Amino acid sequence: MKSGSRYRHPGDVIRLIASVALLIVAVVVAAVSHDRLVGEDAVAIGGVTPSTSVGRLLVGLVQVVVAVAALGVVVAVARRQRYRLFGSLVLAAAFGALLMEAIDRLLDRAQPASLAANTAHGGWFATAAFPSPLVLAGAVAVAVIVTRWLTTRWKRATWTALAIGAAARLITGTVLPAQLVIAFAAGATIGTAILVLFGAPDRRPGPEAVAAALRAGGLPVESAALAIVNGKGSRPFIASDANGRRFFVKVLGQDQRDADLLYRAYRYVRLRDVGDVRPAASLKQAVEHQALVGMMAERGGVRTPTIERVVEGPDGSMMLVMDLIEGESLGEMSDAQITDLLLEQLWREVESLHRVGIAHRSLRAANVMVDTDDRPWIVDFSFSELAASPRALELDVAELLASLAAKVGPDRAVKTAAEGVGAETVGSAVPLLQPPALSASTRRDVARGEKLLPATRATASAVSGTPPNELASIRRVRARTLVMIALAAGAFYFILPQLAQVGDSFKAFQSARWGWVPLILLMSLITYVASAFGMIGTVPEHIPYAPLLSVQLASSFVNRVSPANVGGMAANVRFLQKNGVPPASAVAAVALNSLVGGVVHVVLIVIFFVWSGSDLTKAFSLPSGSKLLLILAVVAAIAGLLAASRWGRKTVLRPLGKGLRSAGTNLSEVGKSPAKLAMLFGGSAGVTLAYVGALVAAINAFGGGIPIAKIGAVYLAASALAAATPTPGGLGAIEAALVAGLTGVGMAPGPAVSTVLTYRLATYWLPVLPGWWAWWYLQRKDYL
Repeated sequence: MKSGSRYRHPGDVIRLIASVALLIVAVVVAAVSHDRLVGEDAVAIGGVTPSTSVGRLLVGLVQVVVAVAALGVVVAVARRQRYRLFGSLVLAAAFGALLMEAIDRLLDRAQPASLAANTAHGGWFATAAFPSPLVLAGAVAVAVIVTRWLTTRWKRATWTALAIGAAARLITGTVLPAQLVIAFAAGATIGTAILVLFGAPDRRPGPEAVAAALRAGGLPVESAALAIVNGKGSRPFIASDANGRRFFVKVLGQDQRDADLLYRAYRYVRLRDVGDVRPAASLKQAVEHQALVGMMAERGGVRTPTIERVVEGPDGSMMLVMDLIEGESLGEMSDAQITDLLLEQLWREVESLHRVGIAHRSLRAANVMVDTDDRPWIVDFSFSELAASPRALELDVAELLASLAAKVGPDRAVKTAAEGVGAETVGSAVPLLQPPALSASTRRDVARGEKLLPATRATASAVSGTPPNELASIRRVRARTLVMIALAAGAFYFILPQLAQVGDSFKAFQSARWGWVPLILLMSLITYVASAFGMIGTVPEHIPYAPLLSVQLASSFVNRVSPANVGGMAANVRFLQKNGVPPASAVAAVALNSLVGGVVHVVLIVIFFVWSGSDLTKAFSLPSGSKLLLILAVVAAIAGLLAASRWGRKTVLRPLGKGLRSAGTNLSEVGKSPAKLAMLFGGSAGVTLAYVGALVAAINAFGGGIPIAKIGAVYLAASALAAATPTPGGLGAIEAALVAGLTGVGMAPGPAVSTVLTYRLATYWLPVLPGWWAWWYLQRKDYL
């Protein structure tokens, strides 16, 4: 067990994400198939049970191994006085067991008879129930942590022993397979979480190891020392040879590779249209790419350090060796030291870099070195790319403008940029002078000055003539929005069964007939097919069907983060514009589709309510006749006030009338074609009827017994009530309305809740992933 300082490895974050994902999947699967996996109907593996001599031997050996391993860890840690490590291991064991206990309580696990019989037998010094899943979870958490302090051989031995012990518990029938998977996932989650919080041993190569690797790579250096610079993305060293020549060495290991992957994944999820390219296939290729870009930049006349060579260390780390620039970083210089001549020279270097098609992608003051002759050098091509897109080059300009503005102020930064690269180039970066387009370091720098970024954008706009308020849309979705939706959905779906008095929400799924689920999914798919036909019917122009179908699918993603389907409407407008429909006509077409959808919905409500032949108002506890008259009177009064006031006419009535006239104009155009008219009304009807069909299938999955007429009436009334809520997709409101409606027409509360949850999962949540893929595809193909 080696000693050394601790270091937070980015790879542990990746492993934590993977462990959490595995744990969630395992718990959800166990909850859905409760009785068959962890409940009374679950079957423990038999054949070598503790009642046999072989089974008793295996149970006893596992118990001895667990006890000896626990004692060995305690002794080894105490002998080396690694008390901080001991505290981490105690936390891991305790929290691993607590998490497993919490999951057991959540699943409300009832022990199957076969498992109870097997664990009741005696072991060598405890019953066959030891080690329980709680102990296994704690052991896995401890193993995840302690193996980071062991040599490779001992790591393999630890995990092999743990795997053999788990297999022995499984074949002796003393643990269920699902329990074993959950225990390992829970232990891995706790272990990696503690490593992320407190760190693991720092085994990155030191100065002596770097110097030895450079000598083995053919560079005769005498020494190496850790450089006192900000080495974000790498570990920097300065090496010297016998002649006094000094080299700057960037050492990159798997940790830097993991950090790069995490950063790129974060940007990909959060931002769009920022020109990011895929990461290299390996660490070696990533370093080779940096070296290639550096050499291409130097060849293109850019003042950048000469690349000496690339060396691979014995531990797999990669070392990029280049000439050392004697000087200091522009980010460390004071305002008084930075002259306008220096800044103009820097911008000319940027112009040379962009002229050869290279985007730096991290062009900020910290990545500019100023030598003793007061000349700027562009360094660190970690995120750079060749054959860069115009957007990537514009992002470079925006990044450097913002970074320099934080150093010398907006006026000097913009003035020297205009002198160096031209006012037109400065203007192209104005829409990108916004926090999401900048690196985290630059965002922190500009945040120190009051309204520094808006001032820079205004100055750049004045110099270039570009409108200052037309910002590029580069944020996919706000993280805060996703968190709020997730919390609201989770809370609601947890509370809904309690409100319906059906107990544990997981138990609601135990009686499902899952053969109906494919039909629910098919009906959900038909809604997108019909929606695409409906959109084709809104415009006289020819619209390609397959991409339009993808737009409807993509709407299932964007509508989850926007109320009242605003995101999907905007996507349809953009798609129609890209296919030759004038902007005003595109907006009118989407408005017409919504208007026709509303008309069709009302017509279908009348049809289904008449067809059902019963009073469904009690199912939704609708207001009395007197209350309805009062509501109508209030609505009429509000309409009268709007019509009487100048503000109401200008703000509400005129835009509404304009929209209705535009929709009417489009309707008259498509009305000239019977086929278009059939698509418009047929598509709208198809969407609604397909959702009714999905609800029919969901009800049959949980017992059925309700006529289609009543189901249709319940769905149409519930969706109409939910349409008034501001939440995306009527989240919360439609579930509550559907449960109230189904129980009102005679369905038991338990099956009603499970029906609604299954229906919403299939028609609302499952399409999100393919919708996200469709959104990405449409943007990549420039359909949006």
